[in-house]
Amino acid sequence: MKVGRNRTAWRRRGLASACVAFRWLAVILAALLVADPAAAESGQRVPVEQSTTQQKARFIENLVTDSVSARTIEASDDDAAHAALKRARALVTEAKSDLGAGRTETANDKLDEALNLVNTHARRLSQNDVKRERLEEAYARRLDSVRTFLAAYERVAEAKDASSAITAQVSDIRAMVEAAEMQAGEGRYDEAITVLDHAYRIARGDIRALREGETLTRSLNFATAEEEYRYEHDRNDSYFLLLQFSINEKSPPKSRRVRIDALREEAETLRRRAETLALAGDYETAIGTILKSTETLLKAIRMSGVWIPG
Repeated sequence: MKVGRNRTAWRRRGLASACVAFRWLAVILAALLVADPAAAESGQRVPVEQSTTQQKARFIENLVTDSVSARTIEASDDDAAHAALKRARALVTEAKSDLGAGRTETANDKLDEALNLVNTHARRLSQNDVKRERLEEAYARRLDSVRTFLAAYERVAEAKDASSAITAQVSDIRAMVEAAEMQAGEGRYDEAITVLDHAYRIARGDIRALREGETLTRSLNFATAEEEYRYEHDRNDSYFLLLQFSINEKSPPKSRRVRIDALREEAETLRRRAETLALAGDYETAIGTILKSTETLLKAIRMSGVWIPG
């Protein structure tokens, strides 16, 4: 946790330094470019001078080679930003050559383009860092909530003499938490949050049912057949999420993927059939059908390389 805070602090200091650099550079360039205030107020382009453009070239050369903005781009995995920085450096080199040949206006235009390229992409990357930090914080909150509910679920289940169905559900939720943690470790926070939200809804709903004295079994001990169907439908959702995770993480060979995909299609067909039956009010048949879908998904998950009891 301390490492995460240090990393966040470093990013914020870097972003603050970049903002300060942008402001000072803007002030300096404004002074260099606006030699005639009256012309600036009238909207006319101020004729550029050799000496001021040379000074501008030195500032922008530093910007594209040894500045917070340049280092931010270099440290990123953003191909577009890398290409923009490379182009900006080439423009500065061309501008210096133009200055040597007396083509001051051309040099000035190239320096402006280089400045715009670096500032645009450095600003975009800084905004992406802020968004990533917010996702990390949202993920951490979700993870803490799910762990809290899982611990409560286990305590309530133990007090209620947990059935095999509850034990299996706890195992499912743990597997989902592990999947989310691995996704977050790879920077896929959006996906991790989706998985945690699903696990949270399941755990919260089951705790409420247990505290109200309901049984969570795979028989018709629920208050109604519709209630049992809803429960099994949620479990089926969980297994679809876990299958996608296991495929992404384990990357099973092509020969096995063919069979896994066939099992997933079979599970999807069974799920649609169960949903049609439920809409028609035949919940008892829908329960048996959705259970077959879940069992099919379990086979596919195990075949992909992730073992889940059940």
